[in-house]
Amino acid sequence: MKLLSRSALSTIGMAGLLATVAILGPQPKPEPLAAAPAPATLNPLERVPGDAGLFAHLNVAAVWDHPATLEIRKAYGKELDTALARLEKETGLRPEQVNTITFHFPKIPSGPGDESLFVLQITTKKPYDRSKILAGLRGKGEDGKGDVVKLRERMVLHLTSETQFTVLHETLLEDFQNGKPTTIAGLMSEALTAAKSGKHTLVAGIDPSQLPNEIFTSAPPELQPFLPLLKSQSIVLQANLDKELAAELRFLSDKEDQAIDAERSFNLLMKLADDGLSTVLKNEKTPEDFKPLIPALTELQKTVQKVKAERKGTEVRAKASISADPALAKPIVAAFLRVGGGSARAQSSNNLKQIGLALHNYHDMNGVFPPAAIVDKKGKALLSWRVAILPYVEQNNLYQQFKLDEPWDSDHNKKLIDKMPKVYALPYSEGKRGETNYRVFVGNGAVFDMIQGIKITQITDGTSNTLLAFEAAESTPWTKPDETEFDPQKPMLKHLRFEDNKASMILMADGSVRAIPNTLPEATLKLLIQRDDGMPIPDFE
Repeated sequence: MKLLSRSALSTIGMAGLLATVAILGPQPKPEPLAAAPAPATLNPLERVPGDAGLFAHLNVAAVWDHPATLEIRKAYGKELDTALARLEKETGLRPEQVNTITFHFPKIPSGPGDESLFVLQITTKKPYDRSKILAGLRGKGEDGKGDVVKLRERMVLHLTSETQFTVLHETLLEDFQNGKPTTIAGLMSEALTAAKSGKHTLVAGIDPSQLPNEIFTSAPPELQPFLPLLKSQSIVLQANLDKELAAELRFLSDKEDQAIDAERSFNLLMKLADDGLSTVLKNEKTPEDFKPLIPALTELQKTVQKVKAERKGTEVRAKASISADPALAKPIVAAFLRVGGGSARAQSSNNLKQIGLALHNYHDMNGVFPPAAIVDKKGKALLSWRVAILPYVEQNNLYQQFKLDEPWDSDHNKKLIDKMPKVYALPYSEGKRGETNYRVFVGNGAVFDMIQGIKITQITDGTSNTLLAFEAAESTPWTKPDETEFDPQKPMLKHLRFEDNKASMILMADGSVRAIPNTLPEATLKLLIQRDDGMPIPDFE
């Protein structure tokens, strides 16, 4: 279960904003909600309850205006401008406009759907352009009336004040509008007090007692030595960016023996990190494009070697610092810009995983995967399988708007094309409005048939060996029953989209996502497409 973001020295500001884009990316056309009066301007920290499960507060302005960041911005101005232009288009803001980002989960997610029960607050240095925010987050052509508007199913945008806007789950809206105070006793009170002091660039806290019990009962053997850290009563991180990036991590336990175990676990973790870095740095077969990162990794290892947790009663503290030298950060930024589509590939992988989960949920409810098309009584294809699984990607309201006995381009149904859910949008490029590149192969032993659904038991080659969906080279209207016919006698690789001519993401029938190279043999792809040919799959990664 992923709980915390990662950062890298002076690029932490950019990372925070990119994480925001992942959450706030372009949304389907929303439905307006009843307008609500915005509360009086408050410090966003005043809206985080002391009993929150997870909390983080980042001073973006301090990072963006830091001398190291300024030097990196000058060095990679052109490349960064491209990324920032995309960021501005999707959120209505650029990093230099942002003051702080505050995020919290009232309760740590424990099951499907809970991951959207969060509150994300953005404050700006000066009043933001309301029309740009709405255009970025709500889509073109929206009038933007009201201070509370719907983004996607059950998520809302709250235009809190002229210098603050908030994205949150609609069930949390009432507490937020009431300005729920931090007088509520809770384990986050210490972290909130530290954040309110204004002395820290980043403050984060977690209440481990809210973690799902499965983390402790089902942890693999290699992770069990570190579970005492997650059995702490609370964990607080404070970080400051000046000439150095300095951080302090605190683990507070109920009992002294628990603190002793946490101290041992943390020091063991640092020892393993040191060993891992040594292995990487001593590798004689280091790829050429990885070598520029070696100075930064060397400094990181020196820092790790100095870190030692110290216990005082029931509290364990560990401190670390590393130079904020832009020369160390530049190779990291260069690597990030070089891969370019790294975050986009991660988003596409996540889209495919959500599609895979929806397909499996459909199977659980209906006993089969959906056919490639919703058909009429005569077998004529009307609508795509992507429409059939809408209720399983949190789009039941949109599903109810379709006339399932009419074709995708009927006068009624074609009006819904522009409401394509974000999960069907390929993140690499803007593409044509209402078109998707997530498609499936149909017929001749593929998992999908145009008319009849396939049972998972019919995938006799194994779900981990069989392709379910893929990133297609050509897009199609997402509601159109237009898929790729599988022909074992013809080239199939050309139908896949290879980002930067290197890799393409495919969804396997077990729900996993794999990247395949453009050098994949045609024969191997055809084996992956067929569900019951009985042939082994050669290694291809």
